[in-house]
Amino acid sequence: MPVRTLDRIKPIGEKLPILVRRLIGPLAVVATVIAVVLLLTALRIPTTNARGDRDYGTLAIGIAVALVLTRVLDYVFFDVAFRLRRKTPAPALLRQLVGLLVFGVTAAILLHVILQVELTGVLATSAVLTVVIGLALQETLGNLFSGLALHLEKTVQVGDMIRSGETFGTVEQLSWRAIKLRTMEGNVLLIPNSVASRERLEVFPRPGRPIARILRVGLEYDHPPAPAREALEAAARDVPGVAAYPEPVAYVKSFGDFSISYWLEDYSKFLDLDSQIHERVWYRLDREGIRIAFPLIRQWQYSAGTLTAASRREAVESAIASVDLFALLSDDAKGRVADGARERRFAAGETVVKEGDRGSSMFVVESGRLGVSAHGTVGQSQRLAVLEPGTPFGEISLLTGDPRTATVRALTEATLLEIDKSTLLPILRENPSIVGMLELTMQERRKRAADALEAARPDADRTADRTPLRQRIARFFGLK
Repeated sequence: MPVRTLDRIKPIGEKLPILVRRLIGPLAVVATVIAVVLLLTALRIPTTNARGDRDYGTLAIGIAVALVLTRVLDYVFFDVAFRLRRKTPAPALLRQLVGLLVFGVTAAILLHVILQVELTGVLATSAVLTVVIGLALQETLGNLFSGLALHLEKTVQVGDMIRSGETFGTVEQLSWRAIKLRTMEGNVLLIPNSVASRERLEVFPRPGRPIARILRVGLEYDHPPAPAREALEAAARDVPGVAAYPEPVAYVKSFGDFSISYWLEDYSKFLDLDSQIHERVWYRLDREGIRIAFPLIRQWQYSAGTLTAASRREAVESAIASVDLFALLSDDAKGRVADGARERRFAAGETVVKEGDRGSSMFVVESGRLGVSAHGTVGQSQRLAVLEPGTPFGEISLLTGDPRTATVRALTEATLLEIDKSTLLPILRENPSIVGMLELTMQERRKRAADALEAARPDADRTADRTPLRQRIARFFGLK
């Protein structure tokens, strides 16, 4: 049956008031007991003893009514008074214990009034019976008292996440017998209270302080520790769900082995966040040229001559040739730009450039899609455009070193070509006249982008420097 059909069927009883739902069962018991007593009376079957001083029918009806009274008091104390005072649902264990106490006291009073049973005498002469019952219910009583200890100490609360052995789960209920967990796979796990109090139980309070996770990454020996640590720490930043403070921190555990610690705001999402962190680490290390160590031995054999790797030069040259900024360059100059371009890969959701940050490089989209956004006058980020393969961005920062005018974030997995100042500098020094060509191209590019930026920030002064673009390019590259 489809889930939506089940969802429509399930709430039928839940639409009734909570008091009615709690009294339906006990009232049905009262009605059934009364009907049975009346039936026995109609059939002339006695419900009293031979002397007529003990009415068992009345006792049965009284016990059924005591059950109704227990449910009414439970509703008044816990569903009304407790919620008004504490603003939270009452613990299931407390409700069960109070309910048992009220029902037991009421039943004892009925036994004394209706059957004239002297409870003090029964209790005084039942020492042997008490020992037998205690031995028989040893495990049950252990669960009961362990549950009381857990409740009074408030060690575990409903909603907390706990780890028992290798199993993680969220606490759904605390009863007199066990802790009810909903595991990460969706199964229900019951941990007896006696086991929880005796064995190691790891508790992750929700809500609470951020809780750390550790990811260990083995890197090859030829990479210096400092850039490796920076890359790992940067990979864990700005991931939704990872706490901003404490910041992610990387440690060198041993030669070839690094670990990064990051803190989760909600530990119940650790599986999803661990996956995202692993993904971000892979892309970050790939961009930095840092290789992950594999458990194997590498061998190089050169008997067949010099080994050549598959070249992507043709694809890079094609991407460079499609950029308007480089359209007027000679084929030799375009080839030199292609030689200096570096391939960068980003995971979905990663930020490529951030609005306001300084930079001296531009990018060309090889594959994937990226979103461009800028902050408007009210401070909210506004989507300006979506960049498709073959689209360049960041030209102004490459040519003038100005801060980035917008934030660009990968919407899907993306591969970019990055061209920095050091690649373009030798070309401009050899032929300074190219500056004028770049100025004409950029004037057209800036004109096309002006409408989008104006819509996002109509009152903002995007360029504080009013120097002509040609002079700014020459000044940035140190040309005369």
